[in-house]
Amino acid sequence: MHPLFGTRFALPVYLLAWTALAIVPQVILGQGAPIGRALVALVATWTFSLFTLPGYYVCRSLPLSPRHWRRSLGVQATVALIWSGTYLASFEVLARLAAVVPAWTLLPELVAGSRAPLFGVGLLLSLLAMAFHHLALSIEARGVALEREASSLLARQRAELGALRAQVHPHFLFNSLNTVSALIGYDPAGARQACIELGAYLRGALGAGERPFVSLREEWELAEMYLGVEALRLGERLQIVRELDPAALERQVPSLILQPLIENAITHGISRVTEPSPLRVRAALRDERLLVEIENPIATGASGPVGRPGGLGLANVRARLAAHYGSLASLGVVRSEGSFLARLDLPSKTEVHP
Repeated sequence: MHPLFGTRFALPVYLLAWTALAIVPQVILGQGAPIGRALVALVATWTFSLFTLPGYYVCRSLPLSPRHWRRSLGVQATVALIWSGTYLASFEVLARLAAVVPAWTLLPELVAGSRAPLFGVGLLLSLLAMAFHHLALSIEARGVALEREASSLLARQRAELGALRAQVHPHFLFNSLNTVSALIGYDPAGARQACIELGAYLRGALGAGERPFVSLREEWELAEMYLGVEALRLGERLQIVRELDPAALERQVPSLILQPLIENAITHGISRVTEPSPLRVRAALRDERLLVEIENPIATGASGPVGRPGGLGLANVRARLAAHYGSLASLGVVRSEGSFLARLDLPSKTEVHP
């Protein structure tokens, strides 16, 4: 489809531009019958502007490429000459029709005396029409290139996010199988229960992993399943303190975004202390932002995620936040005496993100 018919106001703006160009032939026709001259020049120029619209397809089929530029230029120059003759012929026809008005009887003579300049104006306008069509094709090609680039970038981003989410599962399985292995030696019934809990978690994780975003409620329910597996191994050492704003639970977050943070809290914190230790999980809304905090105790002198900048958990979360939100989301960590805090700061959205 011609680009002028693709939007609502393109054709009126196009005709308005040609209206301004109609002043040139009006001046060339000289003196006498000013209203008649203006009317003939305007109608002829508008007719010419519509007559040259198929030039878009001529330019598209014969672009001025380096290989075939001579052929393309020759064909388009021939078309321009034909258009110029048509432009002059339209003036002569319209002048004769307008001459039926007594005040405009001089119009045929004015056109006859200005054939050469009118033909020249027609040639210039033809070249202008060709240049306009080449510009439209260039803009259209640029738009197609940008769309392809955006599609390629989106596909690359989706592949990257898929790979990052895929990293979560083997890492989690490694930790969970260690849990089951530890239970087998002294608590076979607990190991069997851990396998059941693990199966339930994996079913939920696979379902969540197929969606880029889930509600924070769904994400936390999945994390609770994982904590149920770890509770079989850690017993009373694992205590969960929940401070979850109900409104925050309905907001959307990237799927499986909490899992690496919960694992870090267990692996580098609670599993290394001997006393009952609270895992504090907070979620709240603040100034159109969703804040999620996971705080766990750490043993005195123990190394944790802060000391392991290349660790999979935190690096995975940061990479996924960057892919989803760019600079609009962050993961901050604060290590203090006896505790480690991971804080997610996300845009607060209720709808599912694209």
